[in-house]
Amino acid sequence: MEERSPDRYMTTGETAASLTRAELAMMRSFEAFERWGFFLHKSVSSTALNPQDVRLLHSLRMRGGAQNLSELLLFMNRNDVSTIQYSLRKIEQAGLIERITGNSKREAGYRLTESGEQATDDYAALRDEILVSLIGDVNGLVESLEGAAAALERLTGLYDQSTQTVLNRKILSR
Repeated sequence: MEERSPDRYMTTGETAASLTRAELAMMRSFEAFERWGFFLHKSVSSTALNPQDVRLLHSLRMRGGAQNLSELLLFMNRNDVSTIQYSLRKIEQAGLIERITGNSKREAGYRLTESGEQATDDYAALRDEILVSLIGDVNGLVESLEGAAAALERLTGLYDQSTQTVLNRKILSR
């Protein structure tokens, strides 16, 4: 069997090579972002949260007000209900959020407690002091971030569409 050259793996053309470079950059950036968020949260809060919990806490803060599980899953582009429910319980036990009830079980939601507001405020302040100031010092980076965010949002849609195509092919090949 002929081995494929590692330098051509997923880079069969210009578009594939650019996508591969972007995917590798996203993987590395995601790992760096998780590490940053974890240690930043740890430095401003005595609660032990993993990176997913930290993202969920800040998603609640960004959305404002009480959010139910469906809204959080949609906002975070997640579909792993049990994992998110587990994280919500952990964050609630840490005293950073509280569960509120609605007219039905589906309407139950979560909102930040005073401790959660303080932890996210402290996180944001330290983020501004350390990271935002660094970004402001790099000429042209703010504009690049706007373009990168737009490209990532578009890629998210393309990945979702492509995932659906893969799932449809599996169903159609039965």
